[in-house]
Amino acid sequence: MISANLTIPAQDDAGLSGSESLLSEPPNDAPTVAHSRPPLSRTFRYRWRMHLTLAVLLVAWVGASISLPVVQSGSLTSIVTDYVGWLMFFGGLALRFWATRFIGGRKSHEVVCYGPYSLTRNPLYVGTFLMILSLAFLLKSPTFAIATSIATSIAIAYYCVAVVPLGERFLRHEFGTTYANYCASVPRWLLRVGTIYAPQLVSVNFQTMRSEINRAAWWLLLPLLAELHTYLRAWPEWPHYLNWP
Repeated sequence: MISANLTIPAQDDAGLSGSESLLSEPPNDAPTVAHSRPPLSRTFRYRWRMHLTLAVLLVAWVGASISLPVVQSGSLTSIVTDYVGWLMFFGGLALRFWATRFIGGRKSHEVVCYGPYSLTRNPLYVGTFLMILSLAFLLKSPTFAIATSIATSIAIAYYCVAVVPLGERFLRHEFGTTYANYCASVPRWLLRVGTIYAPQLVSVNFQTMRSEINRAAWWLLLPLLAELHTYLRAWPEWPHYLNWP
């Protein structure tokens, strides 16, 4: 169910209950941005947040590409893994577009608690992790699946320890109790079970959406390359130097 009640009351931290009741009408004296946002995008932890994950996945992808396939092309297992992989990929992509529609142009000016941000505080990251996990199914490689699980676990741990707390500290600095109440109401990663809060009318920042479309075009190359990789890997002429599944 979708509701139009989307805001968070300002109250002392001692009175936080963490329930859905915190998503109600906003206070008129909600804090405004008094200072320019610290340069989060320029910090080392933020700029290198994906490099560790990609490095682990690249090693696993190369290793799997020169090993014999374990799933025969055209088999029922191959068809099922393809469907699961593409569903996960487009599910993550759709979640990123949905989140971008609400967060675009607003992150520095207000606490966004609408749409997917009423279910989880980091829908963009959750969508990205879904797209990365989809590659394990599309490549049909247990080695890559294990590497993906390890890399994703490392990435999530790194985000939880280094990246996300840094961003949240900036938002607490800018929005104070309003953002603290939001954090008490909506989980950081897991989806909150309950009503999806959304305004009746949402303005769209077309520049942000255009940027997300450009990113999606690059992301789409990954599952297409995975499908091509799986096809070539089944060729008898393809080099198989390793024995990774």
